[in-house]
Amino acid sequence: MKPLDIMFVLAALSLSEVAAAQTDSRIAVSGSVGIATDSADTGVAAGGALLVDAHERISLEGQGTYLKRGEGADAFNVSGSVLINLLPAGESIVPYGAVGAGMYHVSFDLDRPRFFGPAGTQFGSGSTVCPAPGSGFGFGLGPGFGSGTATCTGNGYWGVGALPNFYARRLGALPFPRGGTWGSRDFTDPVVNIGGGVRFNVTDRLMVRPDARALIVFAESETHTVGVFVVHVGYRF
Repeated sequence: MKPLDIMFVLAALSLSEVAAAQTDSRIAVSGSVGIATDSADTGVAAGGALLVDAHERISLEGQGTYLKRGEGADAFNVSGSVLINLLPAGESIVPYGAVGAGMYHVSFDLDRPRFFGPAGTQFGSGSTVCPAPGSGFGFGLGPGFGSGTATCTGNGYWGVGALPNFYARRLGALPFPRGGTWGSRDFTDPVVNIGGGVRFNVTDRLMVRPDARALIVFAESETHTVGVFVVHVGYRF
């Protein structure tokens, strides 16, 4: 056999091995439901995902998830992830690890009693207040006034209630609301997700995938972590 013929044979064998390894490569779409929790709240998580088996050991995932962050707070996470399959993707049970990145958006209705609550009359119109840790509304390091420490300069302090300090410290000095309402505040930050799960290929088409992730949100050299636990039910093409 000539050297050129040997090269063709070896190339054909290599391609056949790759094809065999990717025989079970599939695309799946899924819906998910579960819970999301952090230091302040636990709520419903629901969304959807697109999963592509790039190789029997590597899957690529794109997902969007709505997270209820308690009364008056809603969040949405969009991210892409790489899933490392510990067993070939075509097996009936496939455990995996996952790492990815994306964006995390959250909105807080500060007028809810669990956050800033009703404005009250402690300060006159045009005054500014510094958000400060406390429970309930109107209580910072004093009952809506008094001494304390903050990263802003204002006429006094106002308790943030259940608002995580990761977000409260970024509000800065707030003008005391002229109309008696604080309104809502939105934050959009980069996020890294780390976790894993198990894929159950129930049938040739049906896939069930319990999944647990830690969403690590970054802003100004600080982090806030949200745990997300969902179950995906998907259709494999």
